[in-house]
Amino acid sequence: MKGSSSKLTRLLFLSGKRNELGMALVFLALILVPSALLGYLSWRALQSEKLLAEERLAKSYQRYARLAARKINEELEDLKDRWLKTLKRFQKQTRGNPTAEDFDRLIAAQPLITGCFYLSAPGRVEYPPNMVVREGLSPAPWEQDAFVREHEIFSQLAAQGEDLEYQKGNLDGAILKYRRILETVQRPQLQAMALSYIGRAYLKKGELQKAIEVHRQLLRDYPEERDLNDMYLRFLAQYQIAVAQESMGRDEDAVQTLIQLVQDMFQRSDAVSVEQYQYFMEQVRMLALRLLSSNQLSRPDYYRELFRAFAEKNKKRLSQKYFLEILDRRLYKAVVERKRYRSRMYFISNETVNEPYLLGYRFLPGPSRRYVGGIIGLTFDIQKLGNNLLPRVLTDTDVGESVIVAILNSKNEVVFASEPVRGQLIATQPLKRPFSFWQVGLYVDETLAPNQRFSYRTALGLWLITVLMLSILLGAIIFVRRAMREAYLSRLKSNFVSNVSHELRTPIASIKMLSELMEMQSPPATTGSARKNRQYLQVIQRECERLSRLIDNVLDFAKIEKGMKSYQFRLEQPDEVLQMAVESFRPHADVNGFQIRTDITPLPPAMIDRDAIAQVMLNLLTNAVKYSRDDKIIDVRAFLQGKEIVVEVQDRGIGIPEHEIPKIFDDFYRVDQRLNTQTQGGMGLGLTLVRHIVEAHGGKVEVESEVGVGSTFRFTLPSQQAKNPSDPQRGVASDQDQHEPQKAVSVS
Repeated sequence: MKGSSSKLTRLLFLSGKRNELGMALVFLALILVPSALLGYLSWRALQSEKLLAEERLAKSYQRYARLAARKINEELEDLKDRWLKTLKRFQKQTRGNPTAEDFDRLIAAQPLITGCFYLSAPGRVEYPPNMVVREGLSPAPWEQDAFVREHEIFSQLAAQGEDLEYQKGNLDGAILKYRRILETVQRPQLQAMALSYIGRAYLKKGELQKAIEVHRQLLRDYPEERDLNDMYLRFLAQYQIAVAQESMGRDEDAVQTLIQLVQDMFQRSDAVSVEQYQYFMEQVRMLALRLLSSNQLSRPDYYRELFRAFAEKNKKRLSQKYFLEILDRRLYKAVVERKRYRSRMYFISNETVNEPYLLGYRFLPGPSRRYVGGIIGLTFDIQKLGNNLLPRVLTDTDVGESVIVAILNSKNEVVFASEPVRGQLIATQPLKRPFSFWQVGLYVDETLAPNQRFSYRTALGLWLITVLMLSILLGAIIFVRRAMREAYLSRLKSNFVSNVSHELRTPIASIKMLSELMEMQSPPATTGSARKNRQYLQVIQRECERLSRLIDNVLDFAKIEKGMKSYQFRLEQPDEVLQMAVESFRPHADVNGFQIRTDITPLPPAMIDRDAIAQVMLNLLTNAVKYSRDDKIIDVRAFLQGKEIVVEVQDRGIGIPEHEIPKIFDDFYRVDQRLNTQTQGGMGLGLTLVRHIVEAHGGKVEVESEVGVGSTFRFTLPSQQAKNPSDPQRGVASDQDQHEPQKAVSVS
């Protein structure tokens, strides 16, 4: 009977736990997981559809962008042909010898032309007047041959010197090769480049003063020369002088040289490209950072502020000299390479200081009419070109009412548009050279465009939202039904346990009564069989008492679960109640070989339920016996501590692991859950009832334990000196009720 009751209760408990876990899994599977999954899939689907819609839309409109760009390119090609015809007509009218007045009339007659340039030979500027780029050369064939020969000598000697400098590390030999250039060639540009190479080699060699002297000679004798890459040699010379001065420890002089370099760069910035200007400014910034941290400077704060102001300056807009330098460089290369003359027009376009420029040029024949001997160039007003030509082309380009055609710069900023730009940039197409600094852009006006690209996304979103809501609704219905079913099963379980326990009490009482009657009527234990019979009857009585206690525990727990547990509080002497409980348990302890030692001091009266406190003591003593092995001594102590009565039950048993201590007061929890343990038989309700009873009296329970040493259970009770709270949830009487002989309090 004992095993059946315990197993039945445990099965019901495990069934309830499984049902709770099932409900949690149902909630997770039917509500949370579908909601999260569908939300994620909806987001991914919407994003994918958005990208696909934009990609399809971009592809469809890319065709329109190509058509618009083709039309604009055709118009620009016609314009280029007209410019070429204009130059041919101009040369024919001037008979190949145009004057300054002829160029002035050309500029006045052509509104798109902003400037003209005419070089009869490399370095020889005929127009604009009073402009110089380099020392001029005669275009005679024998002079052209000498020019080409001199350039070949320079290239050969420079290559030999660079091989010695960079590959073999022979700086002295490299310097000799570079000086040989000075002795052989007569071109100022080539001599200036040779001096730059010599100064660089001296700087690497560590002969810093010689490097400074060579670079200063370059600045003095060739102030306007550039290298073959159109870089001002004077900028490089000043920078190398500053580097040499820093290496010599002359930081103040180096800073002054850098200041002169920056001022020089800014003054000449209209004749250099943005890339060259930014390159040298970056080199200056890096060297200045090192120099400004020096402690040798006389005015460091002044220099820092000066360089900060330099960094905020922008280069000047391009001047005529810049375009002359470009044309001179093209003519120089054509003459060196003995390029044959062809009657066609070339264009150079770029964007500098956020402003595009367009330079067109045409080579002129030399005296023999076979090779290039001169060049004529034109600059054009890009803004006026856009204002006059592109709006008409864009307006005539039919790409639909919802599409706006615009011309964009390299940063996708609108330069011109057929109408005010609205909507999203959907497609771009660059124009052909030399107008590659522009691109055609198409904007979709969403206020005029149909919403077809959003229809699928909207339908998908509504469908997913509907599925999501139905899933959540279905999950909620199932969850509520399961919860109601679990509540119903829980009530059935509680009623079943209560009814079974009540039904078990009658047969157990009958068994106990009959066993006592048989013991009284049995003959004296003079024989072995008689002694065994009496022993069996005593075992039956003890097991009946133990089973009665288990049933009482189950009934009490069932009442607690239903909120029907009540206590009869009376003013009692706690020491007498505790002593009585110990003495009632002592026979059971003696049978099992245990010694109970008591140290219960006289205690003040307290409002307690006599039977409930006795049950607490019996449960604690039962656990002490159940979980002790060899050392069978149990100590019971009770004393007054402040306004609280403290009761301790100490055993010397197997102890409780530290991680198990927080769980031992939980419902149906036992430290040793194995089926084959010697302590099997309990249901894990004893300590649960102990905690509930003590807390109902306004006290608390705690435990100290060490594995292999033993455990000490301690609980407290408020004495009569402390007023009992009137909260019925805690099962204590109010002040008014203290004068009554007893008070029944229901505890939920």
